[in-house]
Amino acid sequence: MAEVHNIKQVGADENKSRISSFIKKNNKSLTLSLGEVSDLKQIGQGGNGLVYAGIQNGEEVAIKFLVVGKQSSKLERFKAEYFNVNLLEERINIVNYINYEEIQCEDGYLLPAIIMKRYEKALNKLKQDSPEISEKTFIRLFNFLLNTLEKIHQHGIIHRDIKPENILVTKETNFVLTDFGIANYNPELYTLKAKTEKKERLANYEFSAPEQAKKGAIPAPSMDIYALGQVCQWFVFGETHRGTNRRKITEVFKSDEAEVTENVINKCLYNNHEQRYQSISEIFQHIDQIKESRRKVDPFEEMYLFNNVIRATCPSVSLGLQFVEDEKYVKRLVENINKQNFKRKLWFNTGIGNSDFSKLKYLGDKKILLDYREIKVKGIWLFSGSVYDDLILIETEENEPFIIDGEETFSALIINNKHIVHGYHQNSGYIEIGDQVHSLSELEVEEHDRSNSYKYFFIGTQYHCSILWQNDAVLDEFQERGIVTEETVTQLIRDLRKKKHEEVVYRL
Repeated sequence: MAEVHNIKQVGADENKSRISSFIKKNNKSLTLSLGEVSDLKQIGQGGNGLVYAGIQNGEEVAIKFLVVGKQSSKLERFKAEYFNVNLLEERINIVNYINYEEIQCEDGYLLPAIIMKRYEKALNKLKQDSPEISEKTFIRLFNFLLNTLEKIHQHGIIHRDIKPENILVTKETNFVLTDFGIANYNPELYTLKAKTEKKERLANYEFSAPEQAKKGAIPAPSMDIYALGQVCQWFVFGETHRGTNRRKITEVFKSDEAEVTENVINKCLYNNHEQRYQSISEIFQHIDQIKESRRKVDPFEEMYLFNNVIRATCPSVSLGLQFVEDEKYVKRLVENINKQNFKRKLWFNTGIGNSDFSKLKYLGDKKILLDYREIKVKGIWLFSGSVYDDLILIETEENEPFIIDGEETFSALIINNKHIVHGYHQNSGYIEIGDQVHSLSELEVEEHDRSNSYKYFFIGTQYHCSILWQNDAVLDEFQERGIVTEETVTQLIRDLRKKKHEEVVYRL
């Protein structure tokens, strides 16, 4: 192997031209130590290299050429990528690096190259070819990321560049992690270091953790964990997430497994790295805890707790369907829900779709905050029936906009319970208060959205008829009619109870 000082220090663009020209002059083939590679064609390029595909010994391979200018650190990282990754045992779901070579050109220039197995496509191409993804493929991707990151982290490697382009897909739709070019290696376990120079871009902004952009950020597993969450978010919705008001996986997939995955992804994507999982083992522990808690949940126990909320809010509900408008009932309902020890989150449904929620807060003046939705309550319909068809129907009225800097807006952020600012600040992640610029991740931020397009919100456990997604059409029709009287709500309850949650049916 040639020494580093034998590699001429030339510009990256010149090196790309040199590689292309060299391969063309050799009839699209190269003679390597493990055999000739023929039918070479360029399949990719980046700031630091070119990637070619070809045939070697009857097998498809890819060759990654390093294109460096004057940064010898990039050559060190390139070598570390090959030799350190190859030290991993049982490299299932990790790119198969076949060999490292330095190929001599006619002018004496040495081309550092990694030869690897060629795979079918990258994850971004899979998504492009098949926009409609299956839940099975999504769960497989999620588990692949968990298992693969756990393996490399246990062996002292932080990848730092998890993104769709660096996840390869086999013909059997199995996934493979590649491109360890900016990985960090534990110096106690690896001789070859992967140093980085100042001002070098580390990772893709869209998928990398916020702290990776900060000078002196210490590599940590939580960086890869953040990227795991972003890749899963992107795979389902076609875009990553920054700020608040994240679209939930359970909007697309309705299974119990999807609900567990949604809980994990939510914590993976915290901007503050200290609030994320600190290791993959923490994620597995959390998944076990969620599944165990679900096994212990008795649907009827949850519904009896909910029944207590209704009766404690309005005792006269024992006489039948009640409609209450006084502010005390709105405040009392929120207090009763929050003090009950539900084992699973409560849900809301509008007829357009259902979703669990994490926050229910009374704001005063008959206004409540449902996660980020600020709802102005006109009145509440309450019904206590056969437990599974208990009903909390919140009837809303039009909300007034925020006035910020003399402008009307329905979206705002409340900072530290004091400052009200435009909602668009969540996109940048920073805000200027006075003469000081603050990161939103370091502040207490509460999103409020008053642009409510729904007249009616139904609240319940996931086992209630009003939450069951099979009843969405019934609720949607009710929402469209907009005629709410004791008679129409009573009929609605009759229509809803025709379809019950499968666990309720089983128990009945």
